[in-house]
Amino acid sequence: MKTIQGKMFTAFGLTILFSILVIAYSSYYSSARVIERNATTYISDRIQGANTNLQSMVEETDNIAKSIVIRDLIHQSLLSHAEAPSLEWFQQKKVVEDFLASMAAFKNYVRQITVVGQGDVVFYTGYRAGNSEFIASLWQDPLIRENRRHLIFDPSGNGKIMLVRPVLSNGSLIGLCIIDFDLNLIRQVYEIEPLAGTLVAVVDENGSILYDSRSERIGSRLEDQQMLALASAVQPGTSKSSKLQMDNRSYLAVSTRSTYTGWTTITMVPLSVLLSEVKGIGSQILTMTAVVLAVVLMVSIFLSKQMTKNIKRLHSAMKLVREGHMNARPRIHNDDEIGQLSEMFVSMMDHLQELLKKVRIQEKEKREAEYKALQAQIKPHFLYNTLNTIKYLARIQHASNIEDISGSLIELMRYAIDPKREMITVREELEQVNRYVRIQRYKFLDRIAVVVKAEDEVLDCLIPKLIVQPIVENAMNHGLGTTDREGTVSIRIYGDGPARLKLIVTDDGVGIASGKLEHLFDEGNDTSGFSQSGGIGLSNISERLKLAYGEPYGLQIYSQKDIFTTVELTIPQVRRRMEHAAQSYLG
Repeated sequence: MKTIQGKMFTAFGLTILFSILVIAYSSYYSSARVIERNATTYISDRIQGANTNLQSMVEETDNIAKSIVIRDLIHQSLLSHAEAPSLEWFQQKKVVEDFLASMAAFKNYVRQITVVGQGDVVFYTGYRAGNSEFIASLWQDPLIRENRRHLIFDPSGNGKIMLVRPVLSNGSLIGLCIIDFDLNLIRQVYEIEPLAGTLVAVVDENGSILYDSRSERIGSRLEDQQMLALASAVQPGTSKSSKLQMDNRSYLAVSTRSTYTGWTTITMVPLSVLLSEVKGIGSQILTMTAVVLAVVLMVSIFLSKQMTKNIKRLHSAMKLVREGHMNARPRIHNDDEIGQLSEMFVSMMDHLQELLKKVRIQEKEKREAEYKALQAQIKPHFLYNTLNTIKYLARIQHASNIEDISGSLIELMRYAIDPKREMITVREELEQVNRYVRIQRYKFLDRIAVVVKAEDEVLDCLIPKLIVQPIVENAMNHGLGTTDREGTVSIRIYGDGPARLKLIVTDDGVGIASGKLEHLFDEGNDTSGFSQSGGIGLSNISERLKLAYGEPYGLQIYSQKDIFTTVELTIPQVRRRMEHAAQSYLG
């Protein structure tokens, strides 16, 4: 996405999509956890209720067993020596079995009561049934002699559960009271399938499956390691939940151990069934996500289009300007950032047009100035050639003064009009001064003396050309030329430390009044140079030095009326090996 509208559209879409997905996942995860906790609590409560019901039934059955084992009738019948088939044996058997039947009355969960004695003494209710080998094994079990309730599971009898109490006489085991529970008892008690596909298993302490919703597993041993680990991890009277993987399905398993029977009940609910409602909620959330995302994207398209409309207008105007339509302006009247940017662009273009107009005017003036400069350049060359002719004629006619003046003037002009040499040595500048003085000697008739004192060390220093000669010219014309008395112009050049160069020109002429000295460099002030004669003024020299070297360097004037005038120049010391750098520095 290269456009702002595309980036805004993408940013809005991704932000909303991410936010909704986070909310949807959080809602789904929270709902799933709540449902799992509620399911665990519900199953635990149901199992606790089933354990309570079973406990109540077992206690009632145990009370029946207690009533049976303490009856004298039972003791006498077990110790009787009546042999079958005799009248006494039949009478005794009928009385005992009628008693047992009365004890089992109204207890639908009691399937049969059997009292077994030594030998073949057996009393029972209903039809006689049972595994003689299993009963014989009970006689051999030393724990069975303990005078307490024994809750026993017989896997050989279709998963029969029985309550056994010993019949004791004077501490001796004379018989067993066996009460068989109805085979459907466990199923009725633990049939707590809250959802379709729920698996329920009841396991005793030995790992035998007392009940399983998959009936074919009843009577077998629990072999699944995950269920064994879960059953062994739970403490009596507590519940524990975990997630198991079985037959390629995920289950929420809740294990509860009864403190009364010691049996462990494991209930496994398929997570797919348990979370089906959550998945429905998830589907609704996804549908709402799609709808909300579509609405948000439509709104983002509209908003981004509105927000980028003015940007596109500004872009179109800039494109037109780039193509050369300088009068192109965007039509934006908003007060927001884009409106402010548009105002700045319009202001910038207006200012740019003004600058272009000025540049066109300046280019026109420059071309005119170049034309005039070309015309003006013809005059010095013409004058230069003319002076050479005069010098040649003066030599022929032996007019030495004219030859001397014209020769000096030729050298002055040659340095002045040479555009390739902006920097010359102090020695060369002094030669220019000497040539100028030789010309002026004929004007002032040697009444003005020029004294030069220059250190040898600074004679090869480079300085801008025409900065000493114009000052000497000023001193002779303005300082001494306005009087008829003799005077002196002294030139002193020396090094001020290793980095600075001093050039001082002093005359003992008319001086400058303090009021005029303050305004000497004011624009249009003719006293600062030869504006009337076309020479180079002091203000020109001052500006040249400031532009070339900066504020620490430049020109200073000291004067006292009718006594002296001193012009002091301060510039950096530049040697010949630095000439190239100096030329670049001066432009």
